[in-house]
Amino acid sequence: MSENSGKTVDVIVGSSRKGFLETIKSILSGFYPYKLQFFSSVDELLDHNPEGFKPILAIIDGQDGTQKTNEWVQSAKMNNPDCPLIVLHSAEASLDFNVVKKNGASEVMHINFDREFITDMVLQLAPIEMDGDHIPITALMPVDLRDIEAGVNINFDVYVHLPANCKSIIMRRAGDVIDQRHVDKFKAMRQQMYIKKTQTKEFFEYARTIMSMRNIPLPISMTEKFHRSMKTIYDFMGQFLNGAATDYAEGKIIYDKCKSIVLDLELNKTMSPSEIYDEVCRYAGNNRTYYHDCICVAAYAAYFAQLLDWSPEKRESAAIAGLLHNIGLAQLPATIAVKPMAQMNAEELKEYQRYPDRSIVMVKSKKVPISQEISDAIGQHRETIRGKGFPKGLKSEDITDFGKLLGIAYQFHEMTALQEGKGAVTPVQALTNLKENALTGEAEVDLILSTQIFKRFKA
Repeated sequence: MSENSGKTVDVIVGSSRKGFLETIKSILSGFYPYKLQFFSSVDELLDHNPEGFKPILAIIDGQDGTQKTNEWVQSAKMNNPDCPLIVLHSAEASLDFNVVKKNGASEVMHINFDREFITDMVLQLAPIEMDGDHIPITALMPVDLRDIEAGVNINFDVYVHLPANCKSIIMRRAGDVIDQRHVDKFKAMRQQMYIKKTQTKEFFEYARTIMSMRNIPLPISMTEKFHRSMKTIYDFMGQFLNGAATDYAEGKIIYDKCKSIVLDLELNKTMSPSEIYDEVCRYAGNNRTYYHDCICVAAYAAYFAQLLDWSPEKRESAAIAGLLHNIGLAQLPATIAVKPMAQMNAEELKEYQRYPDRSIVMVKSKKVPISQEISDAIGQHRETIRGKGFPKGLKSEDITDFGKLLGIAYQFHEMTALQEGKGAVTPVQALTNLKENALTGEAEVDLILSTQIFKRFKA
């Protein structure tokens, strides 16, 4: 347990924007031990040094570019040299991560694209403990039920989240065991089991022990593999977002990291249709975030490509396209990035619909050696066969099979993922909907591809 348990702790929030504090409050909603201390100028921050003020974290606005951000970082570190510091930036101004980190920033993160990782980083740099039924879902991490062994003592707390009540109920405490009936119930209901993010290390230790007990040669749990893959995506997305100059060697590193994720998550493993069905169901039902979109669209593209009897090379390309399909969303203004498409005005919608092309530009500007097939899939995944998609309004004959496949994977993910104010459908129902849509006069997806996938997608 953290030494800060049971206490209120100070957190510096520095920005000349009033809305920045509201954004941080939203991100850290429910993290009640954190006491946010807002400073609107560098001078105000430098002048504030009362006795007893020992902040455990500083969160600085990096949306004004490298020079201004450096002033904030240096000022925060001057009075609080041991305080870890996170810089949050956006597309409003280019930021050189290397320079900012050299001046004292512990981490540099995108205020919208990296949002799901901000609470992870906050808890990593300034860990606190929260108890009761109102631990926010952002302080919890889902675990793969394949990593749980009934009857074995656990060294972490287990939670179930009730989204309708916004409650996180503790099911088992560290030192207890999980009953087989609970594991079976979670599997049958395809419900998520959660642990505290502050107990990630303990869970990985437990899971490695379970893998060893099962005589698995490489005792790395599915939860750890997924967590590691998300971290890898976060790392190479940071390379895309960094305003520093790049070279071909860095582009090759990003490409190799994409291939390592495909390998680590076994997205290109040859499986039977029933095995593919089980894997797809494991990915379905997650909360929609930029990074979950990356992994889920990559997984569905690879699995559907296998159901279409595509070669391993083409399946890998489809997965890599899924991993990179939405990086262009990082270029959206902050005000648009948080809006659903239905709430955007005409100008905002036009700006949003540029993201597939921007994704390609960002990938190529970092000199990532992608094939034409991957580029087509990224640029065309929001096109529809009747020409009503974006960014170019292409019709069926102008959309490649890779573009059509990634479009199906994207729409499937939209239907099966959890998002606020919208219920998710089952994987079978989602593919049924896509197949039936392909038969209508307003068809968005390819009839042949969607029908073949539907026929072979069986438990």
